[in-house]
Amino acid sequence: MRQKKQRRPADNGSFWISYSDMMAGMLFTFALILFMSVYQLVDLQQRKTIELETKEAQLSTQQSILLDQEAALKDQEQLLATTTLLLQEQQEELDKNRSALTAAQESLALQQGKIEEQAALLAAQQTEIDKLIGLRSRIIEDLRDELHEQGLDASVDKNTGAIAFTGAVLFDSNQNTIKDSGKELLNAFIPVYVRTLMSEENEGFVGEIIIEGHTDPDGSYLHNLALSQERALAVAQYCFGPEMTSMTATEKLMLQSILTANGRSYSDPVYKSDGMTVDKEASRRVVFKFRMKDTDMIDQMSEIIEAQGID
Repeated sequence: MRQKKQRRPADNGSFWISYSDMMAGMLFTFALILFMSVYQLVDLQQRKTIELETKEAQLSTQQSILLDQEAALKDQEQLLATTTLLLQEQQEELDKNRSALTAAQESLALQQGKIEEQAALLAAQQTEIDKLIGLRSRIIEDLRDELHEQGLDASVDKNTGAIAFTGAVLFDSNQNTIKDSGKELLNAFIPVYVRTLMSEENEGFVGEIIIEGHTDPDGSYLHNLALSQERALAVAQYCFGPEMTSMTATEKLMLQSILTANGRSYSDPVYKSDGMTVDKEASRRVVFKFRMKDTDMIDQMSEIIEAQGID
């Protein structure tokens, strides 16, 4: 009995040792589990922190990009506003130009209409001028034929119809009294000249007969002007004088209504063939000219028609 009682304490001690080991093991396991849990929690926290930092960095980058985009958007909006304003200004300018172009086209159309009217008028006037020019040419031909038939040696300008007689035939040097030979020439020439120009078919178109006195360049201008006027006047007076018996009173009266006498001094000399040297003998002359009615109008209209290019 004593031996059995002495063994029990030994068994009780083993039990407690085993229980203590078990508790220690459990504590260790718990500590290990706790450590692993803490470790996992710390690891999770670190991973979350890194993830959060990464997201924050991404967010920051996105915010920076967004700010850049906003700035770019503002720049584009400003550019758009500037472009819109410029387009408005250009549109306004275009509208003004269109209005100006429309006005110019209307003005051009109006002017074109006027030009066409003027062209038609000028064409009609050209027809009349051609008739008058043709008439002047016919009168010049009539003068040539009549003078030739009467045996008078007189040169008729084919363009103007002017007929010149040298001063030596009509006057002595530096004199204004008609010589006998000059009177004989005038008695033969004047009636033929006047009757041709004042004929029934021509009198309605001839507006003026002009006697011009000319001198050579010797002496002063005023002296030669007086001399040329005196000679032209002497010829005109002789046409109406009693010695002009080859003209009737009616013819003299008709001539009186259109005859003028002018002195030109040496303002229109005649040159020799070289074009430089004055032919003094030819320059001392008396010239008979005639002017058609409306001659100035014909000349002006001819210039206008040539400028307009109207055929």
